[in-house]
Amino acid sequence: MRALALLMLTACGAVKFDVDQDLAEQTVPGSVLGGVLPSFIPNPMKLNIDVKSEVAKRGTGPARAAYLTQLTLSVTPHGSTATNFDFIDEVHLYVEALGVTKTEVAKLQPVPRSKSTLDFDIVPEVDLLPFINAGAQITAAASGAQPSKDTTFDGHVRIEVRI
Repeated sequence: MRALALLMLTACGAVKFDVDQDLAEQTVPGSVLGGVLPSFIPNPMKLNIDVKSEVAKRGTGPARAAYLTQLTLSVTPHGSTATNFDFIDEVHLYVEALGVTKTEVAKLQPVPRSKSTLDFDIVPEVDLLPFINAGAQITAAASGAQPSKDTTFDGHVRIEVRI
């Protein structure tokens, strides 16, 4: 009976679960001279989520889709002398993978002032599963000025996997 109920829930897409991943620390180099922001994310952030393993842990059927539900970046004290993201005016985050079209997944327009943590607005209904299966990474396009001090930050993502 339980198997039948699970099968029925799976058939209507009601089975879903969240997978969390921390994002690697990045540093935006500071300059007292300022200037144009060279890059907000100097190295692409890898999404290392093993969806097949996560599905197997839960004993459900294969994943049909995966959606970003939360993305947060936070200034860290490791090597950072800055305390906030005031050097950025707006930022757009993209997911990329070999063989899949680069797609915007999150943004902040404008970036709120005096914040050491940024909670991004998620672009709805972007299926990340093809990206994750092909080695997904997050890149950014941002406008602003180079920070006066080195700014180190890390992040966190939450992805909803749907069966």
